[in-house]
Amino acid sequence: MRGETPFQKMKALSDRTPVVRASDAVRAGIPRTSLVRLMESGVVERVSRGLYRLAEGEGYDHPDLIEACMRVPKGVVALISALNFHGIGTQTAWQVWMQLPANYPTPRIGHPPLRIVRSRKPEAFTLGVETHRIAGHSVKITDPDRTIVDCFRHRGSVTLEVCLEALRERLRKRRQSLATIENYARKLGAWRVMKPYLEALA
Repeated sequence: MRGETPFQKMKALSDRTPVVRASDAVRAGIPRTSLVRLMESGVVERVSRGLYRLAEGEGYDHPDLIEACMRVPKGVVALISALNFHGIGTQTAWQVWMQLPANYPTPRIGHPPLRIVRSRKPEAFTLGVETHRIAGHSVKITDPDRTIVDCFRHRGSVTLEVCLEALRERLRKRRQSLATIENYARKLGAWRVMKPYLEALA
């Protein structure tokens, strides 16, 4: 990118990924002072601390999920946010629901707002966890069946009504999920809770 202006360098970065880290901008040869001047001129806007995008850039799907995962790389998008991502149920996530290890420090970020759930089980961060590429960024999200099991595990937070709505909808559209849901429920300690509901809906 030698010989290009800071704006041209920022445009080249944005062509690869709409959200640009300040550290990536500096590595591409954009001084922090130039980044500030681009913001002051209105051609670049700050998404959140350390994250920027072109003000004229096209929109992209799931911006809050991208920003949350960039700010909290240990996190896995889960529960209501994962239901929204997979198009299951009618609930809207007004926060980004993320699962973190039990001993991981609570993230202190202003945006996007986070709703943190914890797990001590190592398999909770691998079992049924998918990596999606959204606008050039990796976002870890629980798959549909794992998400429903998690809802039952955290039914006190998401409510039983949400759990049952998601389970009914999933089984109505994909009966093959029964075996997968049972497998996840057994491995994650939710089988005793879910068994009566699965038997009733089977």
